[in-house]
Amino acid sequence: MSDKKTIAVIGAGIGGLFAVAYLGAAGHTMRLHDIDEAKLADAKAAGQLEIEGIGSGVGKLDRIGTDLANIVDGADVIFVCTGGQRQGAVAKALAPLLRDGQTILLIQGNTGGSLMFRRALDAAGGKAKIDLAEMDNYPFSARKLDPTRFKHVVTKRWLQIASFPGNRIDAVFKVLGPLFPTAVPAKNILYTGLMNANAMLHTANVMANATRVEHGEQYAFYSFGVTPSVARVYQAISDERVAIAAGFGIQVPTMIDWFDAVYKVREPTWVEAMQKLTYNADGPYGGTPTPKSFEANYVAEDVPVGLIPMRELGKAVGVPTPALTTLIDFTSLMTGDKYETHARTLERMGLAGKDKAGILDVAEHGFR
Repeated sequence: MSDKKTIAVIGAGIGGLFAVAYLGAAGHTMRLHDIDEAKLADAKAAGQLEIEGIGSGVGKLDRIGTDLANIVDGADVIFVCTGGQRQGAVAKALAPLLRDGQTILLIQGNTGGSLMFRRALDAAGGKAKIDLAEMDNYPFSARKLDPTRFKHVVTKRWLQIASFPGNRIDAVFKVLGPLFPTAVPAKNILYTGLMNANAMLHTANVMANATRVEHGEQYAFYSFGVTPSVARVYQAISDERVAIAAGFGIQVPTMIDWFDAVYKVREPTWVEAMQKLTYNADGPYGGTPTPKSFEANYVAEDVPVGLIPMRELGKAVGVPTPALTTLIDFTSLMTGDKYETHARTLERMGLAGKDKAGILDVAEHGFR
């Protein structure tokens, strides 16, 4: 069996585009899909995507377009890089197109992504015997230099890949592990879902700087936006995340430990860590943009597919979450968005009425 794969990437944001460039440069056959033809125009015209920075290379496109059936037909692996809120729609579209033996990877799963994706596949009548997996974070830090050229800043040194159900991890990691050499297999999706760094770092920062966002001001998102008071919110919600994991009998890294494992940065305070992560030569946060509105993923995605499902998991195991609840409620009040109406609740994740043992059973064995 060849170690080179045919990989279909769904979603032509910077994450999907860079994945095409990176893995295409490594010799894999790459395809790219998006529902928006305009997002594909530059890549289609060039026929390839280029990388500069850490290494260099060119990823050529085997197929590109809005015809999902054409893009996924015969693909060994399908990456879903669309963002958490659109994963259900992707699952519904993929359901009649999938074939036995294909592997789907959510980059990233946020919190509860595989649960939602599997339920959407089932609801849409998907019958193919596929493997489903999720990653806890995007594997690279990259900057877009122009529409088809990217600077590779950092490859994250520690990533988790979990299969759903968890008992498929050996088979899944055999396929996905070689694509991401710094990744490690996670026992189940609770490990990946409760290591959702985006939910920890994005929303509190935006809401603390809400007037700047609404006035259209640009600011250095982490180095300027994270003050001691913002850091206290970060610490409180992260402490609750770790406690929720402990409620399931599992251990996830603190954010300080995560910075060390992923970026080899460990500082005495959050503020100092953010300065280094922004201004180091290989600082992954140097190019982090200021969101243009509350509709950006930092709020509109990270609340319903990150903060709320974490709080929901806490409820299931009796872990109090006053900090998470306060941040969610305050954000809803500020934005006017009733996130609960479209968030990943226990019911929507297929976990309603389940206790610790029941949720662990689903994570290990799937819905049965």
